[in-house]
Amino acid sequence: MRTLRPRGLARLGRRGAVLATLDVAIVLVIVAHLGGAVATGASPSAIADADPLRLLGQTPSGITCPTAPLAVGAGTFLVCPTWTAVVAKTGIVDVVSLYGPDNAVVDTFAGTLPHGLAWGDPISAAWAALGRPNRISSALGTPTLVYFFDTGQYGSLELQFDATQHLARINASTVH
Repeated sequence: MRTLRPRGLARLGRRGAVLATLDVAIVLVIVAHLGGAVATGASPSAIADADPLRLLGQTPSGITCPTAPLAVGAGTFLVCPTWTAVVAKTGIVDVVSLYGPDNAVVDTFAGTLPHGLAWGDPISAAWAALGRPNRISSALGTPTLVYFFDTGQYGSLELQFDATQHLARINASTVH
């Protein structure tokens, strides 16, 4: 069994903090929106609707989804109809989250998922598509597989599974 060095633990802790922040921010944006505190616009851009992962490392110009300040750290949180994003203080999108069916906050992302995955895929399908993950955790109570990439549009990909171990959420990040 491999042990984590302090640097690895710190990196894992930052990811956990980002995920917790995402979940808290989603709830805050919805509450603020229902209370009339968040301005809304039309639909986000067609590019973002089709493939929001393309926003990673970019400025989300033209996106008209409701925003809110992050509860932890600096930056903002975008809540679009079928995906969410964390925008760093620099104005660059650092994390994009896609959601599967039965999510209480946003609708199911109906676009193409990365690496040929589909909502409801079992863990074995993720292993078949991506190989052995770099990290496996259950920090949020359900299995999460984490993959790191040296090339491509994201530095890491987290696949979160529900209690029945079927794909329920995808977080793509610029962080490796």
